[in-house]
Amino acid sequence: MVDLTQLLSSAPVITNWIGKLIYKMYEWIGNFGWTVVVFTIFLKLLLSPLDIWQKRTMMKNNRAMKVINPELEKLKKTYANSPDVLQQKQMELYKKHGYSMTGGCLPALITIVIFFIVFSGFNAAVRYENERMVYEMTLTYEAAAQVDGVTEEDLDNLMISTYDEEKQGWLWIKNVFMSDTYTNPVPTLDKFVGKGLGQLGATLPPETKLLNVKKTRFDNGYDAVLRPAMESYNKSKFFDMKHWNGYFILPLISITLSVFSVKITKLNQPQMPTQTDENGNPAKNGQGMMKAMNWLMPIMMGVFALFYSSAFCIYMVMNSLITVVFNLVYNAISKKQEAKEEDRRLAATFKK
Repeated sequence: MVDLTQLLSSAPVITNWIGKLIYKMYEWIGNFGWTVVVFTIFLKLLLSPLDIWQKRTMMKNNRAMKVINPELEKLKKTYANSPDVLQQKQMELYKKHGYSMTGGCLPALITIVIFFIVFSGFNAAVRYENERMVYEMTLTYEAAAQVDGVTEEDLDNLMISTYDEEKQGWLWIKNVFMSDTYTNPVPTLDKFVGKGLGQLGATLPPETKLLNVKKTRFDNGYDAVLRPAMESYNKSKFFDMKHWNGYFILPLISITLSVFSVKITKLNQPQMPTQTDENGNPAKNGQGMMKAMNWLMPIMMGVFALFYSSAFCIYMVMNSLITVVFNLVYNAISKKQEAKEEDRRLAATFKK
């Protein structure tokens, strides 16, 4: 028999601070899917100054380029035979009019850093919840297995009732800790301890292998605890869609919103001025990097949405949705402001 005191001392812990925050919210709200929705709204409000700064920088650069472009053409003609001088004069012109060469890329870099910090927190929270579930089910199983007269059927029924399918679900998704795809709702042992792409990377309780497996047909502790639920909720064949964890809805929405967000952003990105190298040829500038970073996010969204937890996919969908709405509203307001400023500028010009 397992020493329950020893088993109690091996309770899982969560150390990631973002993961701790998410899990605290989960304990308060009671459903992980809705916890993610609330967390995403809170995070977007917290980071809204960054979004506003990015938008203001892009607007400032757009205004500056309207003035800079005619002067750039003059510089190119004047210093056509002196590429090094032309490049120096261009940089002086950008500085004079307050054009930020890194203004468009820096916020995108910060966004990617935040993305991976949050991803690490979600991974920690998801891994902890699965470890906690297995740990508590192990305690329940081992206590029941030590009761005289307990049968295999009794243990199976107990484990199925202990596995809280309703708490795991969110809307159409059966287990929010698994991806919204054809994957199984209940993680297999390989999925649970695996370290590869989309695996949970969780740790089994050290004493799980010591379970009283003589009273059950299962081969190891994890199977003794989770196999009854696997047999009840997991698919028996690939096209057993009734037992799919999800139907690719969140990944499709996530990718679509991400692409749409890129399209909106591109409409308001300033035209990067053409620079020349020492030989007079067009030099590479931040435009290529900005384009690459813009399309990097949708690709990342697709990979993470398909292979990682639905919980993180909910975060990506909510984050993209809020970003799209923010961009549409901000762009509408900024266009009205620009129109008023243009009217004032024209009125001042006519008075002269």
